[in-house]
Amino acid sequence: MNIKKVFRIAGKVILILFLIIVLFLLTTTIVYHIKLNKVEKQLKDAGYYNPVSVGDHSLNVYACGNENGRHTIVALAGLGDGEMFLGWRQMTAELEKDDRLIFIDRAGYGLSDDTKQEMTPEYVVEEYRTALQNAGIEAPYLLMGHSLGGLYATYWESKYPNEIEGIAYVDGSICYEIPEEEQVDGAVLMPVIEKLGLAPFVVRSDYGRFFDIMTEEQKEQAIYMMSKTIGSSVMKDELNKNDRCFDLVWKETTTTDIPKVYISASTAYHTKEDFINDGISAESLLNIWVAPEMKDAGEDAIYEEALRLMEQRRTEWAEPYYEKLGNCKVVELPGDHVIFLDKPDECSRIIKEFIDGLAN
Repeated sequence: MNIKKVFRIAGKVILILFLIIVLFLLTTTIVYHIKLNKVEKQLKDAGYYNPVSVGDHSLNVYACGNENGRHTIVALAGLGDGEMFLGWRQMTAELEKDDRLIFIDRAGYGLSDDTKQEMTPEYVVEEYRTALQNAGIEAPYLLMGHSLGGLYATYWESKYPNEIEGIAYVDGSICYEIPEEEQVDGAVLMPVIEKLGLAPFVVRSDYGRFFDIMTEEQKEQAIYMMSKTIGSSVMKDELNKNDRCFDLVWKETTTTDIPKVYISASTAYHTKEDFINDGISAESLLNIWVAPEMKDAGEDAIYEEALRLMEQRRTEWAEPYYEKLGNCKVVELPGDHVIFLDKPDECSRIIKEFIDGLAN
């Protein structure tokens, strides 16, 4: 065959593939933004939207539960969790009977406005406080933080202990010292993926199995709120600052007697049987806990390595952090990091027992 003809055919094939990709991305972009607008309208019509100005943008503050309840519980989202006012509700249903729940989205999260501001712990906590004050929600607060929300809760308590009557950490981030030369930026391509309408595929892949606790409508709403959030400028900035924030909050943490409960989930496995009973295969631990190079080492070796790394994390990072927090009761509940979706009823029981203890 003539070499020029081969190149012409190859060029046409490449052009066709390129056009197919462009058409696919154009379709996903249009469909995504149409659905996102629909979901936002649904949530606003359902009363979830209550923007509160914090200056040049607004944070969404959704209040529910017992308005005249014993405590004001302020929920602080984990990284990318723009749907907490939907996804946390099975965990908080019992709490809402006796207490007031405030779901406050950070900038860029859920129904809040995005911002280009740097998301330092100090900035985030001041925005939280400003939003609550402008919404007429007075301290004291009982903070309930998941993942990165736990980091902000710790900083808040250290800076303004008189405003906080307790903290419930739902597998909160563990803060520890990270030398500057070891700090790594965590920026990713998620803003591009979100704008092209591909984020819902990522969310469904990572969290879809946990959304069964919601109705079909809520599932769709949760997926699109998370998709919108992970494409925000704020989340990109938070990822870039992760290591620096862990180090800063560790250094700024002040030991107090304020009561705390820490639900330890993702590092609460102690035996191979713990993993198996929770349906966690050795293969699923690769890339998350165990280096992928161990894939041929055998199931037992992978489980043992994961357990070793968890024990190392507990002893070197978690236990010193609990001690530095002060008056912190640790409750182990083996499960996924999004334990509020994985085991919401068990989380609810632990937090309710903690809150009931505050009243005594």
